[in-house]
Amino acid sequence: MRRPTSLRQQLLLRLLPAMLLLLVAGALTAYSVALRSAVLAYDRALLDTALALAGQVSVGAGGPQLALPKAAQDILLTDKYDRVFFRVLTADGRDIAGDRRLLPPAEAPHEEGRVYYDAQIDGHPVRVAALFTEHEGIALTVLAAETLVKRNNLTWEVLLGMLLPELGLIAGTLALVWFGVSSGLRPLDDLRRQLARRSPTDLHPIKAPAFSQEIAAVVAEVNHLLQRLDASLDAQRHFVSDAAHQLRTPIAALHAQIELALRAASDEQKALLATSLAAVQRLAHLVQQLLALARAEPAAPNTEPPVDLASCVRQVGEAMLPPAFAAGIDLGFALQAAQVAGSRLLIEEVIANLIDNAIRYTPAPGTVNVILENDAAGVRLRVEDSGPGIPPAARTQVFERFFRLPESGGDGCGLGLAIVRRIASQHGGEVSIGESAELGGAAIEVRFPPVPPTAG
Repeated sequence: MRRPTSLRQQLLLRLLPAMLLLLVAGALTAYSVALRSAVLAYDRALLDTALALAGQVSVGAGGPQLALPKAAQDILLTDKYDRVFFRVLTADGRDIAGDRRLLPPAEAPHEEGRVYYDAQIDGHPVRVAALFTEHEGIALTVLAAETLVKRNNLTWEVLLGMLLPELGLIAGTLALVWFGVSSGLRPLDDLRRQLARRSPTDLHPIKAPAFSQEIAAVVAEVNHLLQRLDASLDAQRHFVSDAAHQLRTPIAALHAQIELALRAASDEQKALLATSLAAVQRLAHLVQQLLALARAEPAAPNTEPPVDLASCVRQVGEAMLPPAFAAGIDLGFALQAAQVAGSRLLIEEVIANLIDNAIRYTPAPGTVNVILENDAAGVRLRVEDSGPGIPPAARTQVFERFFRLPESGGDGCGLGLAIVRRIASQHGGEVSIGESAELGGAAIEVRFPPVPPTAG
């Protein structure tokens, strides 16, 4: 399953295209400005060269000539970065001096008598400044050209000089946005941590005075939901509990009446009444389990002191000895001192259900051992029996309500292990089923977390 992106990433992904668009627009603008600045600056320099060449033209008997010594010409045409070319010709196209590869412009001169244009010499692009002038009655065209190295360098220097601060501004903006979003979402993280620390039984309203207005509205709705959920669960618990309590009295009366009828019945009637008595006993057990299940549903957070688990096992074990003896089961205990945080009543229900299940489904003569161990990882309560065990394929289903193995005997109702898992989960524990290495039957183990140290 694809992991959803965070709100921070979504905001940045939405801001990034706009920032990139601004960066591209800024780059194009900066390039245009840089190119224009370079063209203007170096076109003026070329025009100065053309003016200097025009000033060196003289008219003699043989016509116009360029009176420019070789040394002066070398100085004029020497450049550190670019190659410089020139050409002087008359208006009718007769060359006076210079490089004939440099062609005059195709367009007519402007009012100022100058034209700037792009050309090529031997496949290399050049920029040309054309000066149209008249000297001693002779119309002249003076061309000065150079390659584009300096212009490109200046363009990139101006472009980088404008873009680098812009990139820094975008990076700083993204960092500020990330910091601002993180700061704005910190109350949401606090809310998430508050909810993560809660147990399933903790349904009291969330206290969030420092949250922003938007998150406070969400918190208010969550609190309303928690209140409705608490009321619904409370109504459910009371309904099951009240119904079970109401059923106990008529069931007890029916049980007593069937036992009285058994005493005065004939042998044939006794067989029928014995079946009815067994059904009533199963019904009474089911009502008792429903009461336990109602108590095991999430309720208010536990505030009781830690429970002495060994004392609970001994107390429940004493109550289970008579039914174990009647069923031909040898009930043994191996207990270490251990404490568990939670409700003593519910923990005793866990112990009673585990022992009762083992007794019900272990054929006589059989053995049931209750083992209590305590270590750094927590408390382990293990109930082993010598019965047929639980098949691996059914070890998940047995925790479902009202599920019973088809081949199982006994008169259970399929709620015992569901109650055990519910109460264990409510106390932060886990339930697992394995094989009893010593007795050969089932081994049901409940692990409770260690009791947290009390604040001193």
